[in-house]
Amino acid sequence: MKTLTGVILVLCACAAFTTYAADIDGKWIIEKKVGDADGKTYTHKSVLTLKNDNRSLTGTVVQTSEAPWMKSLNGRPIEISDGKVEGDKFSFKLTVENEKGQRVSVYEGVIGSDELKGTVKYRGIGITESFTAKRSE
Repeated sequence: MKTLTGVILVLCACAAFTTYAADIDGKWIIEKKVGDADGKTYTHKSVLTLKNDNRSLTGTVVQTSEAPWMKSLNGRPIEISDGKVEGDKFSFKLTVENEKGQRVSVYEGVIGSDELKGTVKYRGIGITESFTAKRSE
């Protein structure tokens, strides 16, 4: 009987470990400096509002900046797509339309208690950047 109880406890612990998903729900803020053709540097802020729904990640990203190239996107909510959460890892795509056509950014990272760390790959222009998002209060 003790062996059966031990086996059940181990199986329950394994099941809990494999289904655990870190808490990504809420608002997260990424701030960085960006340049423009005018030679100036601007602050660029992204507010991510995310929700984990049974390992499917949904939400929006709102970007704001005084950079001239941000005019068409400034303050506009953009829905994320293909969002996934697996344990403490997450990924999603952000697709925007601008005067140069469709642009896709792929976000991948790790969920911490009060920060997200990862990379964003800008498809079509060959740029990959790291980011850190802080949980908003």
